[in-house]
Amino acid sequence: MSEPTDPVAGRTGTILYIEDNLANLQLVRGILAYRPSITLVSAMHGNLGLDQARRHAPDLILLDLHLPDISGEEVFKPLKQDPTTSAIPVVIVSADASRETHERLEAAGASLFMTKPVNVRQFLETIDAILE
Repeated sequence: MSEPTDPVAGRTGTILYIEDNLANLQLVRGILAYRPSITLVSAMHGNLGLDQARRHAPDLILLDLHLPDISGEEVFKPLKQDPTTSAIPVVIVSADASRETHERLEAAGASLFMTKPVNVRQFLETIDAILE
């Protein structure tokens, strides 16, 4: 079986994934095995995700919209308002595929909206492009 895309030599960075579903988190961990020099930090609650973003200053944030404590949109807003995190690209990864949600978040500054289940090749290409 071939890899979904060739590993990108030298690609490094830190990704914060704010996601409450352990299976989704494990899936992304597995996908990122194709990018061994990328560090994955995770948070299963929105407020913890905000703390992790400030603490780790990741190169990219993957954000689910349906979190147990606060909504992903409530996480997104302070990420974009805080000077320490405002420049970090945020990719929304959600099963909510409504056009209204996409447009609202992209207008608010989301880098991209990926619908679950994710396409592995597209996911890796997106990460590569953002971390380039």
